[in-house]
Amino acid sequence: MSDLALISKIPGVSGAVLGDLDGTFLEASGDVDGEVMAAEMGFVASTLAGAGEALGLGTLRRVSAAGPTRANVLVLRASKVIAGKVAPARALTAVEKAIDKIFQEWI
Repeated sequence: MSDLALISKIPGVSGAVLGDLDGTFLEASGDVDGEVMAAEMGFVASTLAGAGEALGLGTLRRVSAAGPTRANVLVLRASKVIAGKVAPARALTAVEKAIDKIFQEWI
């Protein structure tokens, strides 16, 4: 099963997009505008990856951001970015735990 399919099946993830660090749209599932989300999340991921390297944090693996009603989670795998739309925002912690379980090789 693809990384996108794995993340899309997590309870609380209403949509997911696969793209790259340049913002190129590759694939989507669920309730998202794939091209827009891939462009935005590619920019965010590449910017934060650069900041992480500059701060000595090493390779960026996951970034989460939450607002009052929904959240987003970015997962970086090689040069690919998987962005998940999480709704409601309170589901973010459970989604993060599920991602850690799916990608146990990171731990």
